[in-house]
Amino acid sequence: MDQELSPSLQEKVALVGELLKSFPQAASAVDRLLGLTIGRMRFERVTERLGAERVAERDRDAEQVTQLRLMDKIAGSAGVTPPVVGAIMADGGRFQQNVAQPDSGKHWYEYKAGLCLTLGTLHDANDTTAPSGDPCPQVPLSLLNFEHVETLTREIAQRVASTSRSLPDELRPDEKGVLLEELRASTGLGEIVRAAENVVREEQRSARELPFSPKIKSREVVATTGNAHEFGRLLVARAWLLGLFQAARKGFVADGGSWLWTLFEQQLKAFGFEGILDIIHGVTHVFAAAMADRDRAAGWPIYRRWITWIWQGEVSRVIVELQARAQELGEPTDADKETSPRRIVASTLKYLENHRQYMNYPRYRELGLPITSSVMESTMKELNYRVKGTEKFWSQPGAEALLQLRSDRLSDSQPLTKFWKTRSHTRPGLHARSRLILA
Repeated sequence: MDQELSPSLQEKVALVGELLKSFPQAASAVDRLLGLTIGRMRFERVTERLGAERVAERDRDAEQVTQLRLMDKIAGSAGVTPPVVGAIMADGGRFQQNVAQPDSGKHWYEYKAGLCLTLGTLHDANDTTAPSGDPCPQVPLSLLNFEHVETLTREIAQRVASTSRSLPDELRPDEKGVLLEELRASTGLGEIVRAAENVVREEQRSARELPFSPKIKSREVVATTGNAHEFGRLLVARAWLLGLFQAARKGFVADGGSWLWTLFEQQLKAFGFEGILDIIHGVTHVFAAAMADRDRAAGWPIYRRWITWIWQGEVSRVIVELQARAQELGEPTDADKETSPRRIVASTLKYLENHRQYMNYPRYRELGLPITSSVMESTMKELNYRVKGTEKFWSQPGAEALLQLRSDRLSDSQPLTKFWKTRSHTRPGLHARSRLILA
């Protein structure tokens, strides 16, 4: 019986079962390191059962928030001090279920995840002072580096029209990533030194992180295998319980997924959240369109012009030029592949037209809000590490349980600490039945 494991050992089993990449790996690690032969199946059973208990607690909390009157929601959670600056982010990941989808026969399903963030300034997580004007009016060097942007586009958009000729010397980045034209525009040694220092700082960041992202004071993670409506209910409930709805400045950052913006429009916009399209996704779309059916010498200056306009919040100017380019190339045909210039330009035009209201980046920077969801991407990697894999097939309850335990461990409030402290009170007789019996 699983309950023959002491509460302390059950806690350790759930931790290792969630933390390591698989249940066999967890069982082997405990066997080798602690000399306890618990067994792979018991590891799976105990971990998923405890995760299911947390899912039930999470659902009860969300239901209580859902049942609140509108005025109670506006008033906020009692006893919670709202943050000055907050943000919500969301994205989708994939996992395999042991039951194939009836329409396609494939085992891949989507799960959804989100973040509730308390933010500081660019330099200090505990400082929430609003910026005085736009803290970064100039396009960062990282977005003016051809190799960097091309790599982002291939990784994120996974489609770049082919280019032929090499970049002209006056546009070629040197080995440190500083554009030669930027150095040539410098008026003195001081500016060159500052440019070099900017490059060093940018090299220390992840590929998708930008230099003006607000510091994160706290991170809370929500994840579920449920549909978009269920996910939205859970995410909104967590955000409300944390006081994010009453924050002085707050934003919702996501990529171009339609379900994400439906969630925003239906559940967040009315409460004063700013909708923010992840600028990196905008970058990859306009780069692909600028380079479509053009060599580097012709396409790169167009991209620089377009990304400057987007950075300055002048998306309409890019749309005008894209409309002209789409007319020049003609409508896509059935014979055109996804990487054809016509399809790339047409899809980029539609993308910008659909999301232009979420691309006022100077305003977001002035409010001290993030304009990228790079922290969401990092969190997705941490979630995927445990649940995603070609060799992993989950039951839906099993995947839900593991996602919940993983989310709890990644959350700064450490919900599992409270769970283990209160579990003995909510499960009478647990200690009387518990004793360690090695399998």
